[in-house]
Amino acid sequence: MKVVLDTVEAIGVSVVVASIFTYASGTSEFISRIRALLQDIVVSRDFLGNIDSASKLEALSALLKPSSEERNIYSNIEDYYNYYITQALDISRKCVRSNYAVRYRTYVDAASGRVAAEGSYCYRLYPTVDGYNDIQVGFTEETERSVCHAVHVSTPNGDRKSFDRPALAAIAKGGDQYRLATIDLKDIGKGASHLDIEIRVTEYGSDHWLLLQFQALQPTDGFSFHLRCEDRLEIRDHDIFVFGANYFVDRADYKEISISCNQWINEGSGLVVLVSIPHDLGASNGTGFKHEDPDLTIRPLHPPDTAPITPEPQNPPTA
Repeated sequence: MKVVLDTVEAIGVSVVVASIFTYASGTSEFISRIRALLQDIVVSRDFLGNIDSASKLEALSALLKPSSEERNIYSNIEDYYNYYITQALDISRKCVRSNYAVRYRTYVDAASGRVAAEGSYCYRLYPTVDGYNDIQVGFTEETERSVCHAVHVSTPNGDRKSFDRPALAAIAKGGDQYRLATIDLKDIGKGASHLDIEIRVTEYGSDHWLLLQFQALQPTDGFSFHLRCEDRLEIRDHDIFVFGANYFVDRADYKEISISCNQWINEGSGLVVLVSIPHDLGASNGTGFKHEDPDLTIRPLHPPDTAPITPEPQNPPTA
């Protein structure tokens, strides 16, 4: 008898639920909601962007995995896949930048007798889902004379906070030694959709040359770099370290160079430019260095539209 009563109760509840569902399914609002839900799942797949990080990792790991043939070729290839999956998911925890512009003017500093470069770095910084991370500014340990004059941080409503002469501390990163200052952006960036950053520096080289380096420490949506030489300084050489993006070099002579990229670049991308006073390697003063007469025509290392010739090694290495 109890079994019969339980069955009748279950059927009764089912009939009530079915009646409500049948009534709701006949309304336009219900049909619209179901249509939007199916479109979200089947067509646009927007629901994937709203799941938690652990579920995203699980979904990507299930989707992006090596085939059996790839595993047979190299058993640890799956670790390589997982590395890039983790890197992709870390993007939400990184501040990204746009409108990155680097400007330098090089000259011979009369006070120190060294080649100097006065520069500015300007870019727009965007927050992570948790707000703004700290930024670091500074130099390699070898450039002990180089100075960071100021870091200016501006908000969309026009407010600006300046960090004058931030203190540089010795820090080891990746086997190299740096002198870096950390700028805390949490307070000034609270609630801001973006922050405009300007960094002003002066870098010093030796008595006749200077190697300028630019390296992106955050994901960056394009950049432009411009350098102009004054006094008797010339651009002797340059190299660019950008992978997976197109870049352009504009160099009409040995006094100016512009390098630009209009695509995303990853951390570690960058460039170097060598600036020096033209000199005679065969000088008889024993140092191998002699200033040329500024009135004489200087023979360049190689024309702007050609690359330096590198001798081919007898036993070239294999990669």
